[in-house]
Amino acid sequence: MKVLGFMASPRKGGNSDMLLDRFLEGARSAGAATEKINIYDCDIQYCQGCHLKCWVNNDTCPRWRDDMDMLHDRMLASDLIVFSSPVYMGAPPAKLMAFFERSIDQKTVNLETLKVENNKLSGKKAAVLQVNFFNDPAYQKLPMLVYERILSEVFKMNIVGSLGVADVREPGDIAKKKESLQEAYNLGAKLCAL
Repeated sequence: MKVLGFMASPRKGGNSDMLLDRFLEGARSAGAATEKINIYDCDIQYCQGCHLKCWVNNDTCPRWRDDMDMLHDRMLASDLIVFSSPVYMGAPPAKLMAFFERSIDQKTVNLETLKVENNKLSGKKAAVLQVNFFNDPAYQKLPMLVYERILSEVFKMNIVGSLGVADVREPGDIAKKKESLQEAYNLGAKLCAL
């Protein structure tokens, strides 16, 4: 099994990064091959709204030549895709949203009927890991709805697991939350053992 982890925080070694590392350790314990990509290290240009061009064929984005083609290839070659991010302003971080917007070229749409004719990500398994500053896990509900909308509804991926950790304020605070880190490990192991 191949597991691809996207670290979607600008803080290397921070809470989202540590949480993803534990998940990937658990996945490896179940025999999975893992890869981690920090999207803040990637060149991702912003979607310019010319979706009519990328929607009508199976080609990649006609405008930008950046890291998105490589990222899509890695996604398509993976059995499970994991997104780990902090909560920013009640949503996933902007760079991750740009990544999702630029993934629209993974679908082909008939513009006359507005029917999806091909969706390369349909049926892919996904997991979501989140950390938030506040002491209330409820702050993760809105960003989880964003993830569900994008992953489940737009791309027809199957969210097979999620974990949210509240009250992690400073970089490294999650190291004090041994139970949450163990939960991430266990989730990775469980999803890869299925």
